[in-house]
Amino acid sequence: MWLRVAFTGMSVTLWLALLVQLATLALLRLGLGRTWLRRPGTILVLASVIYDGVIQVLLSFPSVAQWDTDRYGIASGYEADAALLLSAGMLAYAIGFLVTGRGRRQAPSRADVAHCTRVLDWRLLALASVPLAVLAYEGRGYNDYAVLKAPGMAPSPGPPPSPGVASVFLVIVVTLAAVSFLLRHGPRAMVPVLAVQSLVLAAAGERTPVIAAAAALVICCAAAGMRPSRRQVTVTLVLTALAVVVLSGAKAAGERMVFEQDTGLAGRLSALRGEVTAPPPVPGTPGVAGQAALRLDGTSFTAAILQARALGDPLLPASAVPESLLTAVPKALWPSKPDAGYALSPYDAEQLDFGLALVNILPTVPGLYAGYMYPAWLIAFLAFLGLAWGLAERWMLARVTPARLVLLAGAVQAAVSYEGGLPTLADTMRSAAGIAVMAWGAGALVNRASRAEGKRQYAAAVSDSVLSLYSPRYEIAHIRHLQRLQ
Repeated sequence: MWLRVAFTGMSVTLWLALLVQLATLALLRLGLGRTWLRRPGTILVLASVIYDGVIQVLLSFPSVAQWDTDRYGIASGYEADAALLLSAGMLAYAIGFLVTGRGRRQAPSRADVAHCTRVLDWRLLALASVPLAVLAYEGRGYNDYAVLKAPGMAPSPGPPPSPGVASVFLVIVVTLAAVSFLLRHGPRAMVPVLAVQSLVLAAAGERTPVIAAAAALVICCAAAGMRPSRRQVTVTLVLTALAVVVLSGAKAAGERMVFEQDTGLAGRLSALRGEVTAPPPVPGTPGVAGQAALRLDGTSFTAAILQARALGDPLLPASAVPESLLTAVPKALWPSKPDAGYALSPYDAEQLDFGLALVNILPTVPGLYAGYMYPAWLIAFLAFLGLAWGLAERWMLARVTPARLVLLAGAVQAAVSYEGGLPTLADTMRSAAGIAVMAWGAGALVNRASRAEGKRQYAAAVSDSVLSLYSPRYEIAHIRHLQRLQ
């Protein structure tokens, strides 16, 4: 019965979009082999399948679609057209990614892994995460950004508001601490480490960091030669899904303000615990599927732009596309950045120019620039993005070094942030690049100290051997040896 309802609610265009997504996944599996799920580029495609495929199937059920208020005023045909356009764009991205992203990688040695754990000391990273977590639990992490970008607020010129130092660094610092701990103590501790990591990040009040950290933990450990078992991967998926569902339920139950104020760790954990022990949703409220559809609909933004374009609205100038990436430039290097206008915020510019509803709809990576480029050029742009991503990822995976491990964790976090668009990915990689530079500098100092220690030990060994040659015992033995020869 439910299959018949789903089939009748899905158009031919949406079916075609789903087939394109399946073809994209099959292409990645064939091109990358058994390691395809350990690549950040694949994570980006999987995110697109969830936002633009799985959620669209859920929304084909009327009982689920009634909760998606983002679609009010958008004709259903444009939703399917948007799903097909985004799917074709991600297929082009996957092709470009396979062209440059494949290649042999050097197997990590024990010395490389030991160097990473020495530079990325989990104790120092755990200590550094404490003040970041405190800022997040005081409401000065992710949620001050969420309040500034709340649904219904009119866009303001200039770059998007800064999400704060906690949201910039907390996820990657916590993830690197967990990775370093596992690389030093072995994979047996993966489940408890993952549980602690998920709890720390879930208490901050956002779902995406929980998913990003779990994926980065598994991928970084695998890149360093510590492949998790199937059981550990299964437990990782279950724990991550449980944390996301509990956090989503807590926000839907009216506990959102708990995560947007200075409630401390105890108040946040109390809200999460209350969701675990809460009764099932009462009739007339969205269930898990309805909450997912409301939160993860990735086609409404593009569909609204396509509808506005069909009504005669012109495209915005494409020159703003590269300019929008300048949002990753720190204000310290660009003091006049707040005066840049809408060039650094294409999301707000499209909301104003195309008359989109002032709701928090998701632009996604391929859909953010739908108002700046024709579909063919948008697909070509995503193919170029795949080429660039493949080159960068191939370099990150070529060797295991502290800096590359940091960038790999940042790439996973960026891929999971698919819903925010390309500027969000650039901001994430900027944060990872800053930590990677520090890791590179620390690694250089460690290598210099190791070389100096090695030279000192070698000099001491040579000195000892030379002195032993001129010892009285050696001279007596040498004389006796010459006498025997005579």
